Amino acid sequence: MKLISRWVVLTIAVWLADVVIGGVNITDGVWNHLWVAALFGLANVIVGNLIRLVAFPALILTLGMFGIVVNAWMLMLVGDVSAALEVRSFWSAFGAGAIISVVSTVLGRARRDRD
Repeated sequence: MKLISRWVVLTIAVWLADVVIGGVNITDGVWNHLWVAALFGLANVIVGNLIRLVAFPALILTLGMFGIVVNAWMLMLVGDVSAALEVRSFWSAFGAGAIISVVSTVLGRARRDRD
């Protein structure tokens, strides 16, 4: 059940990033948003953790803000893999990564507080 609720939170975050950031476009439809969120989560689990390990000094020096850059890279990776997501530039991915980070953190904490 936790996996499904995390997936829903990530899907909401991805949808909000799609709405707010002009350079990030997800093909219309709920299924495409769910698909992109699933791929983004999978990319973060597999590749993102490795990048965070290598970039650990940068994460420490920036007090974790470098994590947004890692999220931007993961979003660009998902955009390369999936036809449902188009990322036009790094800065669009950076803005979307920031939105996804903030929304996921806020909704994730709200979900945990409710449990």
